[in-house]
Amino acid sequence: MRVGVILAGLFVAAQGLWAADCARTQTGFLPLDDPFFPRNYLGFRGGLYPDGANQRPAAHEAAGLRLAAEVRPRNAAGAPDDSNGRIVLLSIGMSNATQEFSAFQALAARDPEINPSLTLVDGAQGGWSADRLVADGTAYWATVDQRLRAGGVTAAQVQAVWLKEADAGPSRRFPEDARQLQGELRTIVLTLRSRYPNLRLVYLASRIYGGYAASSLNPEPYAYQSGFAVKWLIEQQIQGDPELPWLSWGPYLWADGTEARPDGLMWNCEDLAEDGTHPSVAGRQKVARMLLQFFKGDTTARPWFARRGPAPSKPAALAMVNAASFAPQVTPGSIATLYGSDLAPWAVSAELPLPTSLAGTRVLVGGVPALLYYVSPGQVNLVLPKAPLGAEVIVRRESEASEPMSAQLAIYAPGLFASGGRAAALHEDGRPIAPSDPARHGETIQLFFTGAGVRNPLSLRPDILPVVRIGGVSVPVDYSGGAPGYPGLDQINAVVLPEVPTGDAVPVTIEFAAERSNAAWLSIG
Repeated sequence: MRVGVILAGLFVAAQGLWAADCARTQTGFLPLDDPFFPRNYLGFRGGLYPDGANQRPAAHEAAGLRLAAEVRPRNAAGAPDDSNGRIVLLSIGMSNATQEFSAFQALAARDPEINPSLTLVDGAQGGWSADRLVADGTAYWATVDQRLRAGGVTAAQVQAVWLKEADAGPSRRFPEDARQLQGELRTIVLTLRSRYPNLRLVYLASRIYGGYAASSLNPEPYAYQSGFAVKWLIEQQIQGDPELPWLSWGPYLWADGTEARPDGLMWNCEDLAEDGTHPSVAGRQKVARMLLQFFKGDTTARPWFARRGPAPSKPAALAMVNAASFAPQVTPGSIATLYGSDLAPWAVSAELPLPTSLAGTRVLVGGVPALLYYVSPGQVNLVLPKAPLGAEVIVRRESEASEPMSAQLAIYAPGLFASGGRAAALHEDGRPIAPSDPARHGETIQLFFTGAGVRNPLSLRPDILPVVRIGGVSVPVDYSGGAPGYPGLDQINAVVLPEVPTGDAVPVTIEFAAERSNAAWLSIG
């Protein structure tokens, strides 16, 4: 036990003792919420929730909504006081948690959408790993009490908690390491329930990417496997553990290094501090944005986290089209544009990683939330889920929902992005192709499109290579795949053969399995 306490005490102090190993850019693990999670990881199923699902079960969601409705401003004694009371969202955890939550506090303080009755208190503290906190947390909880007093609030006003913990120096084999953390998290949650009588909602997080870690504090695979501890504890509560309060995932923070998730999340070496374990300033901001997006958008958090506005109008979804070609056929994983009325209260664009809710607007495709680039009253730009459970499209705006409409889902529906008819195309060095700077014969150019379709890695269907025609000439393709950093955007690198005609309006098209894109224009010199 003493060794664990010593290791935990070094959790923060050791940040400057090791240099991150920036060569470890990937582990090969799939995020737990990947829609094509393999059949198991070392014998255990993925998904954030039971049965491999990434959305809360319906009964669990309903219970969360009921509890969210009970979160309201309270006075120091805990009695409801809508005029002068406070709602406290408290963070609990170790060094990573306090660094990330502090950045989140700063973002939230500048956001006009935040409920003015809300107080954010950072109770997380450096050095307090889960094993240490469970062994003897007396000093930890005394500091939390002091921070509540400093914030002008009381334990009776704490109604929601964000909990992020890990063990220092884990060494057990999986699943024993995750089971140990699961048990420690359960003990911490029970302590929360006893200390905060009006606690309604507990949101949990697991670690960010630990592949760059050059020390034994919490490297991979333990950072990844901590997600199973959270998953299993939430499942334990869903399956009826009577002692636990309502538990849910907050934002899921793990991505496989530089391998971008469908929402665009990735962890570059500069996102981590010198030890490769704690987030750098850039990494803290990344988590802070995800926390802000989550609490402003989650169905169980937005009702008390965001400022209440006028009752929303019922949205109307009228048409969905390919965002590049404007054809009605769209593919899973592609960028689409949805037109309608009263889709959102105002126009707002998202930052990466993309959220599933913006300004209270969500789009469900086959029951699965779509990632959102942009929302406005008349238009939504979104990324269709990679594995929708159907073609039905519903727009939800706060408590209002549109009548369902059907998307025309296709296996392939390529659409070239263009402006004024000119293809969105770049030279090999990244310069835009234009009449004043045309593509040259022999050059490899970059074309951008959407609608290449999604291949389930568990299926045996082979990849379909695109056919690219410039001026009617089929040209070689050096690369076809995702455009780095932009969810739903695809890229082709194609060689301009000498046979391609010259001119300021040479047509270019792409095809997948005989499905042809719209034609756009290129300048060839």
